[in-house]
Amino acid sequence: MGRRRSPDRAVSAHERFRLLRVQRFTSDTQTALWHGRSRNARVAKVLGYMAAIRMPGRRGLPLTANPNVTCKGAEQQFFSASGDDQAAHLLPGQILIDNAYPWLFLQGEPARLLQNEFAYVEPIHANYNAADRLAERNGMVDSFAAACRAVLVGTGEPERDVAEAYHRVWVPGALAAIAAAERELRSEPLPPPLIYGEGPDDYGMILNLEDRSQAMSDEETWNNFEQLSMLDYYRAAFDEPPREIEPRAIATMLAGLGAGASPLPGSGETES
Repeated sequence: MGRRRSPDRAVSAHERFRLLRVQRFTSDTQTALWHGRSRNARVAKVLGYMAAIRMPGRRGLPLTANPNVTCKGAEQQFFSASGDDQAAHLLPGQILIDNAYPWLFLQGEPARLLQNEFAYVEPIHANYNAADRLAERNGMVDSFAAACRAVLVGTGEPERDVAEAYHRVWVPGALAAIAAAERELRSEPLPPPLIYGEGPDDYGMILNLEDRSQAMSDEETWNNFEQLSMLDYYRAAFDEPPREIEPRAIATMLAGLGAGASPLPGSGETES
């Protein structure tokens, strides 16, 4: 794989300092949950940009009535990681609309911001990236593309169409991809499940600790076990919908992009 380019040097420098130079004391559980939640938040933001692309009067490439939306491997990132870490992309892949980059359908600052979305990465252990790739090739990439297309061809209010694409397309598709990735991993070498004693002399004791420890010493088995655990945390990340998918957040984002959005109940021109 060739070296991926960074689309924005200023943001690249900031992300490198924030994530490579600043110490982050988090457990593997917290890291996996954070990574999963960050992915969901980025997906929600991209769906908002899809709503901006379909808005009348915007500048950029013309949008066809029946766009073909695909998702391929990432092409750009803000920085690379070192050692046992890899720069794991937050989005499942690079969206294309009729084989064109989505930011080409916008101009100016909105185009720059959308392009940046596809370059955000986190420096995390290689097994996180491996778990990502398992889910992506088992359907997560297709779910991301399908959710983007659902917004592009939607005819309702943008807040509703974005929320429905997230909850009815992205979420079930991504969860199905995670489940398929888990099934694939379970066909690979894994440590034996813990066996607990049930008798009066060994109740609650781990009876196969030695066998399990020996299996864990094998690098392939350990990596499979760790990736399986990460997929479980990725699933748990869906228990908490991102703030970016809330109607007011969608409306605020579209207004900031100059795309406009439907007024929300109780909102007024003087509200900040």
